[in-house]
Amino acid sequence: MHKLWLVGGGSGQPDYLLPLAKQVLEQADCVIASERFLKLAAGKKQIPMKQLSALLEQLPTLLQTDSIAILVSGDPLLYSFYRTVRNRYPDWEITVIPGIGSLQLLGAKFGLTMEDAFISSLHGKHYTAGSIACAVAQHALTFFFCSAKDGVRQIAQALCQYQLSDTTMYIGADLTYETEQTWSGTPEQFCSAENPALCVTAVRNPNPKPVGTAGFLPDDAFLRNGAPMTKEEVRAVIISKLRLQPNSIVWDLGAGTGSVSITCAKCCPYGQVYAVEYQEQALDILRQNCAYLQAENVTVIAGRAETILSELPVPDCIFIGGSNGAFPEILRQIQQLPKPVRLVVSAVTLETQAEVTQLLQDAPQLEIVPVFSGQSRKVGRYHVLQPYHPVLLFACTGGKSS
Repeated sequence: MHKLWLVGGGSGQPDYLLPLAKQVLEQADCVIASERFLKLAAGKKQIPMKQLSALLEQLPTLLQTDSIAILVSGDPLLYSFYRTVRNRYPDWEITVIPGIGSLQLLGAKFGLTMEDAFISSLHGKHYTAGSIACAVAQHALTFFFCSAKDGVRQIAQALCQYQLSDTTMYIGADLTYETEQTWSGTPEQFCSAENPALCVTAVRNPNPKPVGTAGFLPDDAFLRNGAPMTKEEVRAVIISKLRLQPNSIVWDLGAGTGSVSITCAKCCPYGQVYAVEYQEQALDILRQNCAYLQAENVTVIAGRAETILSELPVPDCIFIGGSNGAFPEILRQIQQLPKPVRLVVSAVTLETQAEVTQLLQDAPQLEIVPVFSGQSRKVGRYHVLQPYHPVLLFACTGGKSS
């Protein structure tokens, strides 16, 4: 088999092709590249790069007769062709010639250093608005490879949707060409923008903070819009009493902002959480938080719990954070489940506490746990404790065979 090179062609302009890359293109018997890059190898035997799957099939045959240089845009090691070839032919000897990528070109235009940058791609990859926002939220600088279908507009809309409008976007299209254009501004300015075909985008976040991926997330990790949310100190006790397993099926009834649903999802990476909520304001922020915090194993169910529980998979654990007067009916349905389940109920008002106490007083393994928590507040040069509303947690076993 003859020699195979993967060559970074930079932007496609001759001035941005490295000297070593030029030497390899002269040395190779055949050059494979897109139409835009074949002009860099004039006079050589050329094969246009079209369908990648067909090219991968042909490579072993082509290498029997010719040494081949595959010329790609930017750098072959960054969201490019190297991984594809290596995955298909792991034992091949491949010589990589790096190139000047579009991210470096964009950084040079705006003076964006890349030491701590996070790099992502919307080009040919599955993404959500939440995944875009999650990347930007955690990093001071995030670079995105874009396409005409998925690019500037989608990034801007995601940042506005997830309350990251204080960031700055830097955009470069057709870099190093006569048609080059660059822009910078706030996400709002680009929410209706056209997506250039050859484009990269960077986003600077002045206030990056980590988005936790462990089970116990702080309150400020969640987006808020006025919908109720269980405080993190109370969540910690709820999770403890639910006795979650990595593959637990969980119902969160009255999910609100989604803080308990998402915490359960992080604790049950091989399980599934069904977050049931009927209030529109809560449903909106619940869906946003699931996307923002990448809780892919949370299924949001819109509707009143007492009317839809029979449609859900049988759970292992149930948390009831709110029932709006329907607790007796919900409990009746839980008691008809075909297996024992772990049930935890949160009650804040005296009326709810009295009702739940009466209905659960004979439940197996009943625990009633009061949770008193709060936060310190500064008063002058001193600190005082500001308590939250006390919460009663009821934990027991439910289900037909309990």
